[in-house]
Amino acid sequence: ALAKLLLEQPDLLLLDEPTNHLDLEARNWLEEYLGNYPNAFVLISHDRYFLDVAVSKIVELWNKNLHFYTGGYERYISQKTERRTLLEAAYRNQQERIEQLEAFINRFRYQATKAKQVQSRIKELEKIERIEIPPEEKSIHFSFPQPKPSGRIVAEFQNVSKHYGEKKVLDNVTFYVERGDRVALVGVNGAGKSTLIKLLAGTEALTSGEYKLGHNALPDYFAQDQYKELDPNARILDDLATVAPRGTQTELRSILGCFLFSEDDVFKQIGVLSGGERNRYALARMLLQPSNFLLLDEPTNHLDLRAKDVLLRSLQDYTGTVVFVSHDRYFLDQLATRVFEVADGGVKVFPGNYEEYVRVKQGGYAAPEPEIETKPMEDATPAATPAKRLNPMKLKQMQDRCAEIENEVAELEAGIAECEQSLASFHSVEETLQTQSLLEARRKDLDARLAEWEELSQTIEAGQA
Repeated sequence: ALAKLLLEQPDLLLLDEPTNHLDLEARNWLEEYLGNYPNAFVLISHDRYFLDVAVSKIVELWNKNLHFYTGGYERYISQKTERRTLLEAAYRNQQERIEQLEAFINRFRYQATKAKQVQSRIKELEKIERIEIPPEEKSIHFSFPQPKPSGRIVAEFQNVSKHYGEKKVLDNVTFYVERGDRVALVGVNGAGKSTLIKLLAGTEALTSGEYKLGHNALPDYFAQDQYKELDPNARILDDLATVAPRGTQTELRSILGCFLFSEDDVFKQIGVLSGGERNRYALARMLLQPSNFLLLDEPTNHLDLRAKDVLLRSLQDYTGTVVFVSHDRYFLDQLATRVFEVADGGVKVFPGNYEEYVRVKQGGYAAPEPEIETKPMEDATPAATPAKRLNPMKLKQMQDRCAEIENEVAELEAGIAECEQSLASFHSVEETLQTQSLLEARRKDLDARLAEWEELSQTIEAGQA
């Protein structure tokens, strides 16, 4: 339908979410096409990067009014901030003038000698067109619970193949995923991204090869049709409370509001929601009880810009490992630390985010050899060789130390978050340097604690086996 419309080249092209269901290559093509389109177009999109490169004006619907801005999305954000700052300054000046006029009128209202001046100020007061400050959009800040740490190597494929009859989707693929990775799976539609993430989730069987999950790795899979797993008879708010029993009604409603469920919507039964609404709810539900290995297939579908930002922030703060598929360029750039390119039955691994991957593909600089990784997974199983059974007293000491480390890890992670929050607001050069130094020290301590915890856990499990 989109191709047919573009070929007609109407004088005014109206596009409602044209990038939905397009892969990255098709989006990039559409951006270029619209950049050279000879006529006018109006579009709706929740893709920040697409808006930045495709449009020259933005119309925001807010507070029952239309607000016009020039430029792309980033320019709109800065102009909106500037506009509100100027409006607030004008409001403060107007309020000061109103207070001065009212004070003069009240003071000299009954003095005959000042009657003329009083009347003059009453008329001035009546003519003032009052400035109204519109309510600010509510920002959602919620700390999603963090999972227990996994081993250093989370997942490993060794010579994995996946065939559907004669069709070879993946052929002899080898790689591994490390703790803390944010892996973006990219490739054209049909290349096998969803198949790969299903293999990692264990919902599809391998044709051949070996897939090993790392020590303490607990995968959780968000599918494009995740809503099928939900109880259709449960009410949204009640169901969410079952996975977050400590969350207050206000916190739960704030999260639901962020994912576009407001007012009486929170009392709807899951069964009456559309497919997109149920997927949005399923995503919010997953974030409230995350495992340490999230597998997300198109999590940004059906989300507006605000909900995408909340999802992005929560995944950036998440201490586990993420493998995800997304066609949202901004989301990819901000989240990915490695890119796995799925093409021609293989997987090539590139360090960095999507922007760096594109630069490498375009020959911007020499890339390291694509990491078709063959490194053996050191901690896929607790112990490869039989070990002596541990002395019960020694075992108890090690278990106690593991519990201590888990508490220390939680404290260090809270301290790191505090430092990062402090660095977000500049106070002085000296204070910034001190905070930065403290942040680096805490991160080193955290790595050391996690390494110690991992070693102890493996020893305990091996000794108990």
